Amino acid sequence: MLERLDSVTLPPDITPAQRAEAIRTLRLSLAPLSRSQTMRELLKLKVKTGSRNMDAQTLELQLEVYADELARFPADCVLQVLAEVGRGKWWPEWGEIERRLTPLETTRRRILRTLELPDGPQKSCQVKSCQITGGVKGRGAQRLGDLLKRPETPEEPETPEEPDTR
Repeated sequence: MLERLDSVTLPPDITPAQRAEAIRTLRLSLAPLSRSQTMRELLKLKVKTGSRNMDAQTLELQLEVYADELARFPADCVLQVLAEVGRGKWWPEWGEIERRLTPLETTRRRILRTLELPDGPQKSCQVKSCQITGGVKGRGAQRLGDLLKRPETPEEPETPEEPDTR
């Protein structure tokens, strides 16, 4: 589930290390799905939705074009939008998918550009929405939120969790 934020405010005492980690995390959050994952998700969408009849060659071309376009967007955003449009009855037009994806990707890039400014953002970085997800990439995004909210403290070594032996 995507969560919306109105703005990101950096603490005045953010360290260069915290800024660098936030930038690294944001860059990772912009990574696309692999080609094979994208094709698998598109095939699932195709099975779940109705579409006009087309021959195998046209279907393959359509999936290839959609996969090429989806490679421009962050993986978790693609998964979220494909899940959303998959709840519809019909195969979505590319424009509908792009309209849903563009604001998600643009927000992340805007925050990244702000963090990369030499003097950092002035007071806060106003954004319409910022996506924090609950999946694997979400842990990075949630961690980014933590980095932006708290001052640096010495890290305690993580204790390994006991394996579940049920």
